[in-house]
Amino acid sequence: MSKTKFNIFEFKRGKEKRSLKEWVQVGAILHGSLDLISLIPGVEKKKVFNLVDSIQLKMGTIDIINDYIIQDEELLSYRIDRVVTKAISEYEKDNV
Repeated sequence: MSKTKFNIFEFKRGKEKRSLKEWVQVGAILHGSLDLISLIPGVEKKKVFNLVDSIQLKMGTIDIINDYIIQDEELLSYRIDRVVTKAISEYEKDNV
């Protein structure tokens, strides 16, 4: 095993900034696949996204997808709706 040496002159703070090309690729792949899957009768885009997002959050390894979702208004609204609905149902279950 090789140890990486800490070099004060090459130290980078925070997350690495993504290029516009990377954002476009992630957006095209994510929205394109969600739109394509939602063309199947009976399948809603929101439900497919919630499934993908839940898996992606549990894995915690796909930072670029999470960063994209946070900046996309539609996808972020799906996540917020899912999390708030889950929190309300857990609260009602525990306190009612």
